[in-house]
Amino acid sequence: MSISAIPASLSYADADARLGGALSAVFEGAGASPGYNEVLFFDGDLTLDGNFLHAINELRGSDAEGDVELIVITGDLTVNGPIALYEDRPGLYVGGHTKAETLEGGEAEIYIHDGAFTHLVYGWYNHGSLRTGIVDTPWVIDYDHAMDVYAPGARWVDNYDDDDDDDADFAVGDSIVEAFVPEVVDAEDRCLDVDEFLNRLRAGLPVLRPEARTAAESASDHVSRALADRAEPGT
Repeated sequence: MSISAIPASLSYADADARLGGALSAVFEGAGASPGYNEVLFFDGDLTLDGNFLHAINELRGSDAEGDVELIVITGDLTVNGPIALYEDRPGLYVGGHTKAETLEGGEAEIYIHDGAFTHLVYGWYNHGSLRTGIVDTPWVIDYDHAMDVYAPGARWVDNYDDDDDDDADFAVGDSIVEAFVPEVVDAEDRCLDVDEFLNRLRAGLPVLRPEARTAAESASDHVSRALADRAEPGT
């Protein structure tokens, strides 16, 4: 494990004051504590090896009292592994640049600024939230999550339903089944099996079929065919 900043245990109010109110500005209950008591506060840059939460627990040691409710890094966060926060505690705030294999959120509140994630950003279920600045990642997968993610170069998957979504490149149903290799598709629910999807990405194997088309590409193809059918011969 490689670390730079030394952790301190602070109350939410003290941590918020040291950041000039940044925590209360971004988390629920702006201006007051959103239910957090203890904050694990890193003033500076932090580098960790392996799973982010496991590394944090190892860093705290077996003698640490109480559970961490919110992790705050004022500088850059580099994780040589995944950031996966599926329980409601701890939440995460990063004031600098975040770099990791993945950023995965469930019931926790996650707020980062800019970042880069090797494989994906994933938001699971309708509790918690995941908000970012500009992030570089190839995939964003949304399963009915409160996501405010700006990833200009990513392909976006709606893994919850097949409702029309202008932001989604692929959605539950035929869109996913026809675009992705069967190894990463849940045949019964006609959605991505995210664990298998991620395993395949880590192995460097393709996840899309060669003929895969995004929703926008399919719509464009449909328009082109319709215009061609209307054209008179010889024009």
